[in-house]
Amino acid sequence: MLQKFRFVSSIAAIYILTIGTISGLLYSSHLFGTPVWAIPKPVIIHHKPVKLPPKVISGKPVRIVIASSAIDLPIDEGTYDENTGNWTLSDTHAEFAVMTAAANDHAGTTFIYGHGTDAVFGKIGTNHPPVGTVAQIYTDNNHAFSYILQSVRDLQPTDTSMLADTSTGSPQLVVQTCTGVFSQWRTMFIFSFEKVK
Repeated sequence: MLQKFRFVSSIAAIYILTIGTISGLLYSSHLFGTPVWAIPKPVIIHHKPVKLPPKVISGKPVRIVIASSAIDLPIDEGTYDENTGNWTLSDTHAEFAVMTAAANDHAGTTFIYGHGTDAVFGKIGTNHPPVGTVAQIYTDNNHAFSYILQSVRDLQPTDTSMLADTSTGSPQLVVQTCTGVFSQWRTMFIFSFEKVK
């Protein structure tokens, strides 16, 4: 009987020690956080940096100034009528071809055109300004874009290559007017973007 009691006591002691050890581990984990051996290693995911779109400054042209040629004109919206084959024109204002890029500091061609009369662009049509001449475009949201004249080209009226792609490439301004004795040329003044304020 005594031997049986000792055996049962030994088994009970082993159970109590086992349960006590497990309880102690659980209790210490609760007090001190997850044991080091139980913390998973961090997984580091590498992402390629995302290229953010540029902050573009732009606006609809409402005024053009070429100070060295005494040109300071309001700008209207200009459109092309496919039925008549005519462009919107004013006797006293310049026109912004609305299908081209608005004045901006990112990309594309802003196309301004007008009559080759003294009241509009005749002063540059008959007496081309030199390369380096500054033109300024003022916009409906109070920006002032400055451009520098790079070149002058005479094109046939049927040559519409300047309007083939006006959304890509470096930002530029093209001013067009009619020149020649019989207004047989479409003269393009090509300006590169300089700055905006």
